[in-house]
Amino acid sequence: MKKPIIGFTITVVVLASLAFIARTWFVDKQADTALVTQSASATEAGVGANLARPPSQAPTDTTPASSAISTTDSPLLPLEPSTVDAATSMANAMKNGDPRAPVIIHDTVQEAATAEEIANPKLYAQYEARQNMRLYKGYVKAAEVEIPRLQADIARAKAAGLKPEQIAEGEEKLRRIQQMRDQLASEHPEVLR
Repeated sequence: MKKPIIGFTITVVVLASLAFIARTWFVDKQADTALVTQSASATEAGVGANLARPPSQAPTDTTPASSAISTTDSPLLPLEPSTVDAATSMANAMKNGDPRAPVIIHDTVQEAATAEEIANPKLYAQYEARQNMRLYKGYVKAAEVEIPRLQADIARAKAAGLKPEQIAEGEEKLRRIQQMRDQLASEHPEVLR
């Protein structure tokens, strides 16, 4: 079993070496020849002419070639130079937060378990049941808002002539949301209150 793998490996290495050698001999030599020809013609037209010309007849174009290059290395917005390295900046952002980040608003504050609930398994089970019920109610409430929105999106997609696969994907999403809502309502009727 190992002999074919070793033979294959050797074959791949030999072929790669031959390709590298061929590239070095043929492609690089052609590029070198083109470069020599190009530099010879540039020498005849540019440098030789400038050397033969007296200094008083020097070319009048004195704009530096680097002026066309922007001072930033990004085509995006220019960044202010910073003396803080990235690791320090990241550590500060982790500790103090990033001032550029939007504020996260939590719409519900989760009830923390009391010391008694943590100490007593029965009370903690009741705490968990309350948390799960809050989650289930939140899902049903969100589903009641999202289902009509998805139905309207599906109707618009059909009217716009979207691909049947895309419409089927939206319908499947709608079906699963409705199915989960119905399952939660049947298992826990109190979520509908």
